[in-house]
Amino acid sequence: MKHYLWLLMLTCPVLLAETVDIHDFPKGALGILSVARLTQGSLLWMQGRVGEGSYTTADSEGRHCTVKVPVVVGRVANTGLGIDSVTGLSIIVMNQQLSDALIKGERINSNEWHFAGVAEQLSADGYIVKGIEADEGFVLNSKRRWVSWLLDDKPALNCR
Repeated sequence: MKHYLWLLMLTCPVLLAETVDIHDFPKGALGILSVARLTQGSLLWMQGRVGEGSYTTADSEGRHCTVKVPVVVGRVANTGLGIDSVTGLSIIVMNQQLSDALIKGERINSNEWHFAGVAEQLSADGYIVKGIEADEGFVLNSKRRWVSWLLDDKPALNCR
């Protein structure tokens, strides 16, 4: 009896535990772009941030697929000189064409798509969760280095 009690005590937490999906998409979302850290630079009237993030989406089989996405965020502002490491950003993708463009490695300019804050109740191609201010523009799938213009550098989709 004592052994059954120990067995019950050890298996109860396992049986009652919830499985947690680290990529639990909001309702209607096609994918999530997240960048953990960005490098920020300031030069006179320009302020910008660069980094590499991951766009995660689900394929037709239900697997989570991830592709690396270089990101540039910037604005014209009266700043000084400096370089710093800052927190990243998150964007929820709601539009199928935007999702396909990110997966294919196409350049996404924020002026060509409709992005809104996550708190706004507007229909949008993507919702900015954090990391981008209203007066900032951004480019997704920006080229990482000048040599990447010479190479046909396409992102690799990794599905699990």
